[in-house]
Amino acid sequence: MTAPDMQAASDALALGIDVINKAVGRAASLPDIDDHQSLLYDIAHAASAIDISRSLLDYGSKGINEGRLACAFIADTIADLNTKLFGRESSWGVDVNSLQNAHTFISTYRSPEFVSELATLQAPNHLDQEFEMVADTFRRFGEDKIAPQAEHIHREDADIPEDIIEGLAELGCFGLSVPEEYGGFATGSESDYLGMVIATEELSRASLGAGGSLI
Repeated sequence: MTAPDMQAASDALALGIDVINKAVGRAASLPDIDDHQSLLYDIAHAASAIDISRSLLDYGSKGINEGRLACAFIADTIADLNTKLFGRESSWGVDVNSLQNAHTFISTYRSPEFVSELATLQAPNHLDQEFEMVADTFRRFGEDKIAPQAEHIHREDADIPEDIIEGLAELGCFGLSVPEEYGGFATGSESDYLGMVIATEELSRASLGAGGSLI
């Protein structure tokens, strides 16, 4: 399997950050942002992906498999940014060849061969004990309750069975995003959002439609 190259990932990401910074500067000079909503949406969407990629650099430094996942994500982010730029470089305020030096990195870590290898890749989440328990709880529920019924629900366009809904309710799933003052568990801290992400990810392993989308 192809080894990760975190320096190349960092260099490619730096090119993306430079593009975003120039695009934001260009957007700030627009006389009426309401006339450029499509452009601003694309810039905001790309900026969000770039910001997530920054955090992946730290994750990728923790091990070989973590690095492979980080390289794949960052390569996909820069490739998507390039798609948004193509033919609209002047609107973004950047040069036509702004991302050219990331070409080799993208071709390596977006190749079908490399991406297919990720399907069976195992990499630790590096969560603390509390969140590992959250992940384990929702993973086991997904495997035991959702996965056995997922195909039927999808193929027959069936309603979500009551045992799944009741089970998730017992786990407190539906209160993860509800503030405490309204009977939920959310305190407004960053850990609330992380808990929702972990629960959604683990339920989606079993079925996105019958599990992950319920949160």
